[in-house]
Amino acid sequence: MTLMGTPGSDLISLIECVRALEGRDSAARGEKVITTLKSIGLKPFIQSCRWPRIRNVIVDFMPDSTDKRLLFSAHYDVVKGSPGANDNASGVAVLLGLCDQLCRVPRPVRVVFFDREECWFRTPLLSLGLLGSLFYVWKEELQNVAAVYNLEFCGQGDFLGIWPVKKREIDLAAVKQAQAAASRLGVPFRSAHIPWQLFSSDHLSFRLRGFANAVTLSLLPSGQIPILEEMLATMSFARLLIGKRPLLPEPLSYIHSHGDSAAKIEERSLKLMLSLLLELVRDTSD
Repeated sequence: MTLMGTPGSDLISLIECVRALEGRDSAARGEKVITTLKSIGLKPFIQSCRWPRIRNVIVDFMPDSTDKRLLFSAHYDVVKGSPGANDNASGVAVLLGLCDQLCRVPRPVRVVFFDREECWFRTPLLSLGLLGSLFYVWKEELQNVAAVYNLEFCGQGDFLGIWPVKKREIDLAAVKQAQAAASRLGVPFRSAHIPWQLFSSDHLSFRLRGFANAVTLSLLPSGQIPILEEMLATMSFARLLIGKRPLLPEPLSYIHSHGDSAAKIEERSLKLMLSLLLELVRDTSD
């Protein structure tokens, strides 16, 4: 899958989208998302707030459709000092690829590139972020949304993680549809409950607003799954509450660090996640 540039231009690969975002600050990444969308013929809507400063980038396909729409999201902002390749230029690149595909075959879909997901306030006991998505769910009606699929860490591995999913949430339509899409593509998957104190993302804002059918999709190397499962099984909520975080397996271990570079990103992983999203779109359209 490649991104379509202006007529006569070279095609841009998903990995090149990651490299174009790598090392830029959050504002520059947002501008790059906007210019890339315009280069494939789209006119994004900018949802902004002056204080706190927020700039969400939104693209609607078939906005006049009366059908409920899927909402796909990824945050484009980055932790200061990190190249931010897997967190979250990878998710942004996949959504740009999805936008390119939907230009050719539109479906009732909304794509949102969130600002200010990363923590703006951090102490050993408490971290606060998700400003872009909290602002979004406060301003937007959600009645016409069928499901929310948020992307994080899409650039390494071939094993789909669907999270956070507690036992009582395994029957969520978003979970079942993601599992079915992965099964049709032959992609191994697992749903898991990830405590928000360890990892959270923009799905949480939708749940806080009362919209439960929202999950985050990530990719991990298959060989790291047993390590991650053992860590989750033995993790103590009390230790998390006082800031005692467990040692994470790769690629999660280098998130928010200088090690989160495009050199570690695998284009086959980006294409795999894009294929999963397209399968979700087809499933809803059938």
